[in-house]
Amino acid sequence: MSDTPIPEYITSFTEVSWGIALVAATMAVHGFGMILTLDISRTLQQRANGTHSFLWGLGNVILASWLITLVHLLEVAVWASFFVATEAIPRFDTSFYFALLEYTTLGSSIDLSDDWNLLEGMIAIAGLMTFAWSTGVLFTVVQSFQNRQLELIEERRKMRQAIQAFSAGQRSGDNGQQSAPGFDRLRSAVQRLRQADLVGVRFATHIFIASGTLWLLLRLGVGTNPIWAISAMIAVSDPNMHEAMATFRGRIFNTLLGCTVGLLFLVVGSSSSQWKLPLAMAATVLLSTYVVRVPAMWRQAPITAALVIASGLIHHSKESGVEDGVMRVIEVLLGCIVGLFFTWLMSRIWPVRVAGKESGAAVP
Repeated sequence: MSDTPIPEYITSFTEVSWGIALVAATMAVHGFGMILTLDISRTLQQRANGTHSFLWGLGNVILASWLITLVHLLEVAVWASFFVATEAIPRFDTSFYFALLEYTTLGSSIDLSDDWNLLEGMIAIAGLMTFAWSTGVLFTVVQSFQNRQLELIEERRKMRQAIQAFSAGQRSGDNGQQSAPGFDRLRSAVQRLRQADLVGVRFATHIFIASGTLWLLLRLGVGTNPIWAISAMIAVSDPNMHEAMATFRGRIFNTLLGCTVGLLFLVVGSSSSQWKLPLAMAATVLLSTYVVRVPAMWRQAPITAALVIASGLIHHSKESGVEDGVMRVIEVLLGCIVGLFFTWLMSRIWPVRVAGKESGAAVP
């Protein structure tokens, strides 16, 4: 057993009293802040009832999160002010940093004097209670935002159905009468502008946003070349969600198949054997055709196997080849996920009709 003496600590009535008072003050500030946050959020929601803006509702959620954060920082300032006033910590900036770490239960290397040691635990208790309260408030705001968006989606769907029914009724009421040629051309041009012509604009917007996201994540964030991820994203992306989902499934299955076969051929035998590349590609084609049988994007399987094998042949090292090949596969998978995500997002924000189907059509 250790002979290290255990320090004696005596809890004083003053320390407990001040701790209870500070917890009460924290809850009072938090209660006022949460009511204010809900009131502002409700006011913005009432003003937004006449608009169909997705960004307006999302901005309301972001604003609520900012207000909640500001309330928490104000409560931390209350504790920090007490520590400075009692000279437990001389500087306010140091006191605020200490209180913030203790309030979020991260813990700090700074220790209070023996007269106030108990407050280190009580500020953590206050933080746990206020964070639980904040979670409920933020859940209320987010739930309201989600319900409102679902209502707007349903309203748009009913409106499209009503317009389609009205157009069908007009066509059936023409009784075979033909319109003027000029009017037919104008109506055809308007129809193309509303449907097919907007597909290109929408898809260009999709590619711009998705490729920019991958560029920021990989080139600026990780420092690697994002070309493989961007090419995979473009291959998966499609104005029609149904087609994009089918392509995504096929590319994921065949990419994983090609990666597995490529790694097996890479780790078996000599790392400089030139016959590994054609043999691995041929084996991958056979497995993709007769075993996995995912026809969509089946060529991705031998391409992925070639990427993995080529990495090992270039580096003349199994370890370097495996690492480089796996990184290429991860980039491809990331590009597929980003492409599918933005296809889904665009189908919700900007739905258009593509080849007789809605861009956001459900996948069977």
